Amino acid sequence: MLRAGKNNRGFTLIELLVTLAIVGLIMGLVVGQTGRLLSSDMKAAAKKLSSTIRFLYNKSATESVTLRLVFDIDENSYWVEGTSESFTLTKEEEETFQNQKSKIKDQKEEKKEETNSIQPKEASFSPQESYILKPVKLPGGVFFKDIYAEHQIDRLSSGKAYIYFFPQGYVERSVINLRNESDDVHYSLQVSPISGTVKIESAYKEPEIER
Repeated sequence: MLRAGKNNRGFTLIELLVTLAIVGLIMGLVVGQTGRLLSSDMKAAAKKLSSTIRFLYNKSATESVTLRLVFDIDENSYWVEGTSESFTLTKEEEETFQNQKSKIKDQKEEKKEETNSIQPKEASFSPQESYILKPVKLPGGVFFKDIYAEHQIDRLSSGKAYIYFFPQGYVERSVINLRNESDDVHYSLQVSPISGTVKIESAYKEPEIER
């Protein structure tokens, strides 16, 4: 009787070890599958964004309209705005426009028109909504890591970012980086300014920032 009890306990221990091994194997398969699905979602999001950029490049050139792709980094969404007004984009300076304005105001000898002359003209951009250009939300688990466009002085990782498209057949040189929640899986989109083509890589891309 005692011997039988020992055998039963031994058999139960083996069963437990086998069960734990099976559970571990299943969990490993589930985690691996989840990782592959997330990578697939990120790749699909990158391809969709790439197609949008290419479409806007062509639309701006053929319809003689200035467009901009607006990114809400915090909300992981993007949409398109456009204007038919004249618009010139200049490189951002280290000092904000408000600081420049304050300096000029403090200089008594400056004329009022000189103050006005440095104020950039604000073109009126409005949403461009259609079936193709409707606002897009990134898939769950996919996030904007940072975005760089040619007019910026550095990458943006929060707030709103803009990429501009011009009727002359030019789009800002840009780099868009995507990440997963744990920030260990990345996709990058590199926008060519002359051709409007987009290079997608399954890795983080450091933009070449001209100082």
